Amino acid sequence: MTYGDVALGLILLGLSAYLLFGGADFGAGLWHLISRKRSEKEVIEHAMGPLWEANHVWLIFVMVMTWTAFPPVFADIMSVHWVPLSLGALGIVARGSTFVFSKAVPDKGWYAWTFGISSVLTPYCLGAVATTIATGETSWLSLAGVYGGVLTTVLCAYLAAVYLIWDALRMGERGTSLRFRGYALLSGTAAGLLALPGAATLGVQSPLILLSAAAGLLSLALLVRRSYLAVRATAALAVGAVLWGAAGMSGLDLESSVAHDAVLEMVFISLGIGALILIPSMTWLFILFQRGAPAGKV
Repeated sequence: MTYGDVALGLILLGLSAYLLFGGADFGAGLWHLISRKRSEKEVIEHAMGPLWEANHVWLIFVMVMTWTAFPPVFADIMSVHWVPLSLGALGIVARGSTFVFSKAVPDKGWYAWTFGISSVLTPYCLGAVATTIATGETSWLSLAGVYGGVLTTVLCAYLAAVYLIWDALRMGERGTSLRFRGYALLSGTAAGLLALPGAATLGVQSPLILLSAAAGLLSLALLVRRSYLAVRATAALAVGAVLWGAAGMSGLDLESSVAHDAVLEMVFISLGIGALILIPSMTWLFILFQRGAPAGKV
């Protein structure tokens, strides 16, 4: 295993973390946009409040690792896909600012709409770019790009609905948790119907896609059985396996563009030192805001 392999593995781990945590935040914004019940919006705002900004650490990590470990690849991606990536960045800024401003401004209508639309725009753009790169297409507006953008948005919505079930129960909102359960069943089914035919059409042959399908079916069964804690793990596995399964499709020339071993050695040392601070801090943050199990079946 070379240093380049290690760097690529770390980038994929960072992408997985951003999809599973940051992606759920984007999905929560989608449900916030279409929901008409104040109780649902309150659960979403309460769940996102302490975490939405911290989750972007993973995106920053992926960007820094990519431009440091594979500079030519980073330059090519940013120059070719600057339009959707700029739109994605605009969505991140818009949703963050409007989420904060809506707490202080009496009229929240405009801010709420901007927050919701931005929460859909960013995962769509990022998913379209990722799929375009993986399939070797040249435009994020290609059929593959549109498919990847829609699938990523649906996967984020599914993760958010699954996570919000537990958050609603912790707040004592049993009726709201049942509605999120319905959203999870609906979006999970839609994700499965999109992912499997799409993988077959695009020629994804990784066994991880089968693992994702199995985890997705198990997740739906757990939702029906109301095993809300266990389904968090299986849903995350189903979504994460899609990313790792599609990663092998990319035709990027990583071997010839990897940075010198001396550079990567310093990067890994810096990451090790930073991880001693970041990982415990992020873990403690999540523990603090996930304490307290709801009564009843979990």
